[in-house]
Amino acid sequence: MDINQPNTSPTPPHRQGPWVRVASIAGFELGLGAVALILASWLGLNLGEKWQADLSTLNWAVLTTLPLVGVMLTLTKSQWGWVRVLNEPLDRYVRPMFRDIPTGGLLVVAMAAGLGEELLFRGVIQGGISQWAGPSLGLVISSIAFGLAHALNRYYVMVTLLMGLYLGMLYQASQNLVLVVLVHGLYDWIVLRYLLFDSRFEHRR
Repeated sequence: MDINQPNTSPTPPHRQGPWVRVASIAGFELGLGAVALILASWLGLNLGEKWQADLSTLNWAVLTTLPLVGVMLTLTKSQWGWVRVLNEPLDRYVRPMFRDIPTGGLLVVAMAAGLGEELLFRGVIQGGISQWAGPSLGLVISSIAFGLAHALNRYYVMVTLLMGLYLGMLYQASQNLVLVVLVHGLYDWIVLRYLLFDSRFEHRR
């Protein structure tokens, strides 16, 4: 190798600058939201009717995020073998990718994920199927799709499918996309903060 030639090999994600990674990840998630809006327009779904932002929604979002956080903490503290398998991709991929991203960057990524994924899975998939085949089928299919979209391993699919059911039921009850966007974003932000704290100060054997 000629040391005078510039190194043109791709930079691994965990070696890119933190804000480059923030822009890349958030851009992908917001891209899902853009796809959702295009699909909604094509299918004749009015997502604007499901967009209600007020203080009450924020309060409910904080309250309904707590059960998800409680489940996450319970699983983290458990000694079940399947939970160790569940956490393997988090240890291998998520922690290295987000390790040096500042708190503001984590919040941007988390809220972008909440916005993009909820517009797609709850707004378009659940909303569209519910409109044409009934709310039960819309809830089930969107939750399965949500789980399969997070197929890091079989247990991760199971956990995210259950999370999709929870978010889907919140959406059915409220008919408010803002609520599920905030719950999803807040949960992701708390989990990322916890994982990074755990990776810096906890050395698992």
